[in-house]
Amino acid sequence: MVLDKIELAEGRVFHLPTDLDDLFTGIEDIGVGPRYVRHYRKGEWHLELGGPKVEYSGFVYSELYNDPEKVEDGKVELVGPDINELPPETTLPFGLFVKVYSAWLPPEMATLAEQMAYSGILYLEGMMINGTRATSWLRVSKAMAPKLSFLKIAQSIRAQILSTVAIVEGVEIKWIIGSPEVGGRRKIEEMLKEIFPVWWAVDSKYMGVMEDDVDKFFGCTVCRLIAPNHVCILTPEMMPFCGIFTYFAGDQYEMMDPGGMIFSIPKGEVIDAQMGSYTGINEALFEKSGGMHKHFNMHSCIKYPTSNCGCMEGACFYIPEVDGIGIVNRRYPDLTPLGLPFSKIAGMMSGGHQNHGFKGTSVQSIRFPSFLKGDGGWNRIVWMSKSMKEEIADSIPEEVYEKLATEEDTVDPQELKEFLRQKQHPIVEKYWKDGEPVPIELPLPGEDWPD
Repeated sequence: MVLDKIELAEGRVFHLPTDLDDLFTGIEDIGVGPRYVRHYRKGEWHLELGGPKVEYSGFVYSELYNDPEKVEDGKVELVGPDINELPPETTLPFGLFVKVYSAWLPPEMATLAEQMAYSGILYLEGMMINGTRATSWLRVSKAMAPKLSFLKIAQSIRAQILSTVAIVEGVEIKWIIGSPEVGGRRKIEEMLKEIFPVWWAVDSKYMGVMEDDVDKFFGCTVCRLIAPNHVCILTPEMMPFCGIFTYFAGDQYEMMDPGGMIFSIPKGEVIDAQMGSYTGINEALFEKSGGMHKHFNMHSCIKYPTSNCGCMEGACFYIPEVDGIGIVNRRYPDLTPLGLPFSKIAGMMSGGHQNHGFKGTSVQSIRFPSFLKGDGGWNRIVWMSKSMKEEIADSIPEEVYEKLATEEDTVDPQELKEFLRQKQHPIVEKYWKDGEPVPIELPLPGEDWPD
């Protein structure tokens, strides 16, 4: 386990009742269910874990074992202070480890536990969770803080996993709250360095499978509770924006929970393979969006992009001054060439809307050759936050890498235009006219493109 490689202070150990009849025994005074989902804003929260104040240093990580000796069901360990031991409006980095035992699930399906852990927090009264597996952001409300503890939150997570995924037989949970005595943000980042290769190994296992190789896709509506009318599309080449699920985990999930939040979508007829447009997706998402959206292009952020939730690992955005596309990740705190930080871009494009010129993305989806190919792919991408560019460096075409600007080069659109000229970025020859960009006039959110 990743934790075995990290030196940590000794934590406090608790034990939850393991009888299935006692899944919620002890938390009867706290509401559990979709109706308790909400966002807690400034002045409403007692404790914040992760989020922009600590540059999104917070994660949810799970490991799945087929050996019952590896998981002590009901065990909860807390390294660091509990909720009632922290003053109001404290912000700290954190890590949440979930170990799961199932005799039937393969270890690469650990992402199921990560998704269920999210639900266990999301559905708990007084809790907020946002972000992705590597940039998780939690808040505990002031009203419920006296009743909540990390043990009770762990109990909700365990109950969610065991009641949703019947073939899971044991859950063990460990919290690391990054207070100074535990090691602070440095300790959380140290753990993430060990975790990223594990995620990458699992995510990349099926990278040879393409959309043409399958006859169905999947939809995910987990975020509908915070982003009405939104559906994430899962294909072998596109993970949901949170980066938690893979196409193959979606297949397992639907088998275990038919009629649940993960559902299959027949591909139907190909409308435009370059744009990633299929009749099956259009029909399914028209129904799931309550008739709000009719057309979807999976491989475009400019024309009829998929709708957006608020949990994306990154955001793609059209830069009219250069007729190009920029990409920013959640961890980047400063301004982009739009004059906005990630938080403002995400807030503007989220909520289940279809915003021409904006599209959420997972980091893993950027690694596929199909990424934004409907817009020109890497010939159209001109700016990236440095941390994201470095994270996916091995997937960026070598001939483009040095021609991609970052915040260290410029965030000013006019300076970006000169940078692209000097670097001879492919966009200058392929999309500009006589050495000048020709901006596209985008329709307003939800409007159709002219014929």
